[in-house]
Amino acid sequence: MLLTTNCSRLVLVAILALMPVMNLAAQERLTMESLKEADYMRGKQAFQGRCSACHTLGDDSGDIAGPNLWGVFDRVAGSKEGFGFSDTLVAADFEWTPDQLDAWLADPRGYLPGNIMGIPEPVPAGDRAPLISFMLIETGAVDWPRPENAFSAAQKDKGKPPAERFPSFWNHLMFNTTRYRWEDTNTGDEFKFEVYFQSNGMVASSDKKIKGFWRIDERDFFCYALQGLKVSPVGHMVECFPVAAMAIPRFAEELWTSKPQPGVNLHGGMVPGRPDWAATGEGPALR
Repeated sequence: MLLTTNCSRLVLVAILALMPVMNLAAQERLTMESLKEADYMRGKQAFQGRCSACHTLGDDSGDIAGPNLWGVFDRVAGSKEGFGFSDTLVAADFEWTPDQLDAWLADPRGYLPGNIMGIPEPVPAGDRAPLISFMLIETGAVDWPRPENAFSAAQKDKGKPPAERFPSFWNHLMFNTTRYRWEDTNTGDEFKFEVYFQSNGMVASSDKKIKGFWRIDERDFFCYALQGLKVSPVGHMVECFPVAAMAIPRFAEELWTSKPQPGVNLHGGMVPGRPDWAATGEGPALR
């Protein structure tokens, strides 16, 4: 019994001895010095893959599904003028700092229950510091220099076809089903449909009246147009989003929300596979 008690005490002492070290490491991980040394390109890739479908960073950029993030650091959460935040975020009463953002990204659901920011999953620990460092630079919070290869690396593959430049994006979008739920916020009406982006630049749909086309522009934004939608007053729409936003394949009924028209929320998701007819664009009613 004495031996067991002594062993337990030794284990407890060892744990207590390690605790200050572990806490110190956690506190020091996001010092400005460590953030300045973080991998800019890794942070950029993390932002493009996880955040850019909903957020822009530049001073002259607008809101999309989420607010523009220029000047976000040291701004009170939910206070950006002109954007409709959830009541939960408005009432949260905190300022965005690197530590706040780190905690948010580590546990988006648990950090602030009731918020509506649709992060599909926590951001891995190894990506968070580079991501926050990248955001500090690109939102004007710091004047740290960007790495010299930050722009040349982005241009090196411009001459290749999209399937070679963006294989993950291409395979995800061109071989699976994009599912939409059109929500009229004024009437509460909903309209659901599926589309199938095709390698020839056209868009087929589960509804034979819906047709469209797509292209990737010089900014590497994927832009598409749909017409024949069963909605009023305008039965067509155009949207663009960064290719990198779809670089990490995810499947869910709803992954993002956009606002293609005033008074409309368009909820989008990806489900695996697609019907055989979608390869040719001949809808089920036309076969």
